[in-house]
Amino acid sequence: MKYYAGLDIGGSVARMKIESAEGNVIGEFYGTGGTMNTDGFELCNEKYRKFILPVLKENHLKAEDCVRICIAASGIDSKRQEEECMRSFTEMRFKQESIAVYNDCEIFLHMSSGPAIVLISGTGSIAFARGESGEITRCGGWGHVLSDEGSGFHMGMKVIKEAASHIDGRQNCPVLYQLFAEKSGLTTLDEINVFVNDCLMEKAEIASYSILAEKACIMGEEAGLKIIRECRDELFALVRDVYNKAGLHKYRGEEPIELWYWGSVLLKNKILGAELSQIIDREFPKIIIKVPELSALDTALELAKR
Repeated sequence: MKYYAGLDIGGSVARMKIESAEGNVIGEFYGTGGTMNTDGFELCNEKYRKFILPVLKENHLKAEDCVRICIAASGIDSKRQEEECMRSFTEMRFKQESIAVYNDCEIFLHMSSGPAIVLISGTGSIAFARGESGEITRCGGWGHVLSDEGSGFHMGMKVIKEAASHIDGRQNCPVLYQLFAEKSGLTTLDEINVFVNDCLMEKAEIASYSILAEKACIMGEEAGLKIIRECRDELFALVRDVYNKAGLHKYRGEEPIELWYWGSVLLKNKILGAELSQIIDREFPKIIIKVPELSALDTALELAKR
């Protein structure tokens, strides 16, 4: 049977959706993910095979019968990693000419036909842009130590630092502190210090505190709004920098530049999202902001069918 496949491979979870050449959805499948830039080829290759080959077998499909497969994979940060990912799929007998590999964060760029930008802020943050030449440029996304500006992790850290400063008598943010204490159960600087050091590499745990900034803001405390606006400005800087890096400041075309928003910070934090959009509208009148209607997995499948 001839078929199309889309994959969204994150660091923890891998998703695959398959559709027959006649347009019938065969199924959506889940497995263990892997990140090429940190796990390396051997481990990722093993994870890919353990996930994909049983799916094909259970559905009586052959890799060589795939018309096109689009892979949006975490950690595809270089040409070498793209080639390694492609090698993994050719070794599973997918035809090389049927394989398209993208960094999972850039996938939405390919829903635009002209110059475009993708801004993602969830647990981490990153921006991609495609200029008039078609070349794709990137800013940020180099991990929570080096970058991830304006991300859920960085917002969560700002919340924790403000709560710690309140205990230390250096800030006055009783609402934010109370929200933090209720969620974490931590009420002393020693406890917070141990917690942060233990969780420093657990980005999702730290990022889970980011929602407290908006809650404190809605309850009328300035500290929450300050954190939101600091992250807003960091995300604007990502857009500005990738815009210039891709040469879009020289763009003279009539069609607008599409900017795609993705990630929980941009889509769920209504204060940040609205204020950031206002600044972008003012500073970059050629940009129109969009939110993808499809998930990354469904976008990958749609690209496979093009």
